[in-house]
Amino acid sequence: MLKKIFDYILFGLDKVLMCFAYMFEGIGWFFRTCCEGISKGFVFLGSYVNLFYEKCILFVWKKIVSLYKKIKAWFINILNKISHKREELREKNKDSKFFNGVKKVFGFVPNYLANNISYRKKQALWGFVFVLPLMIGFIYFFLFPFINTIIYSFCNVYNASANKYNGKIYGSVTEFVGFDNYKYIWNVHATFKDTLVDVFFNTLLQVVLILIFSLIIAVVLNSKFKCRAFVRAVFFMPVIFNSQAVDIAVSKGSSMSTIMDESGQDVFSTVFDFSEFLISANVPKTAVDFLTKTCDSIFDVISYSGVQILIFLSGIQSVSKSLYEAAKIEGATQYEIFWKITFPMVSPLMLTAGIYTVVDSFLRSDLLKLMSKYGSSGDVAYTLGLGGLTNDGIYAAMSILFCLVSLAVVAIVTLVLRKVVFYQND
Repeated sequence: MLKKIFDYILFGLDKVLMCFAYMFEGIGWFFRTCCEGISKGFVFLGSYVNLFYEKCILFVWKKIVSLYKKIKAWFINILNKISHKREELREKNKDSKFFNGVKKVFGFVPNYLANNISYRKKQALWGFVFVLPLMIGFIYFFLFPFINTIIYSFCNVYNASANKYNGKIYGSVTEFVGFDNYKYIWNVHATFKDTLVDVFFNTLLQVVLILIFSLIIAVVLNSKFKCRAFVRAVFFMPVIFNSQAVDIAVSKGSSMSTIMDESGQDVFSTVFDFSEFLISANVPKTAVDFLTKTCDSIFDVISYSGVQILIFLSGIQSVSKSLYEAAKIEGATQYEIFWKITFPMVSPLMLTAGIYTVVDSFLRSDLLKLMSKYGSSGDVAYTLGLGGLTNDGIYAAMSILFCLVSLAVVAIVTLVLRKVVFYQND
């Protein structure tokens, strides 16, 4: 009984396996037939592609190459003929009086300079030649616009009529109004005068704080300690970062401070109010205001002192090490080394760093944002003068006052720093 059961099972498995064998054989035949058809199709297509390449593309390419060679040979032939004619004309003109006269005229200046001017004057002349492009750029891009700005500050500036063909406006018309633009921005404008005065005093304060802070940090960074390169990079990061990102960060910080003030959660002023502490200590109000403003500008001092730190650091590193070694042998302290060697040797860079700080401070001031509102054309009512002013004239007057205040700060910084500058050659 069991033998029959196993025989039936084996017979069934045999049939199933044969079915699978026939099925796989059919599938193989199908794919083999398809691959043969595809291969024949590619062979047929390749023969026609090869025929198209040989009969069309290769034929056209050969024609282009032959045409290029003919054009090249023709062009070279023409150049040879031209050069040959030029050499013939040159040989004919060598003996002509006209050619000799022209040669003398054009060679007069070089010959005169070579024979009659000393070597020192030649150097000065070449210096003038190299400076001439800068002078042309200064006159064209700065002097002329500056003169126009002075003229516009005493006038109302209107755009000329538009071109009827393309609609563009060409030129401008000026109407003299005297000092009305200056009277408006000084007497009528709400914030310009106060902002200008604040910028003047804040710039002077920042120059003092940034120069002192930069010199101290440069001395510290010149000493040897671990992670010195990282600390130098940290102080220079605000210079590397773009101004837009910094402005966004500062604006976010000011917004957060405003929210905290409005909600009554000004933690730092609640814990310790520096101004109230000084007032209670009977410190004069002028000194309190100065110290408070100094503390409020710590963030700006650290952020804007990257370049100045590099200037002082390069100056300190250029000081001869033999001076420090001699001072240490003589028993000088670090305090004496700083005031007798480091500060005098770095003092010529104080003027450079100070002027840079003034320019950088004015370029970052709120005065430019205030002036930018008048950068576009428009009219402003002014009843104290001729009855109306233009934004262009007001903007020009603001620019002139901005320039005068900048020059005043630069003059003050220059006069003060000249007294502390020490030149080794003197």
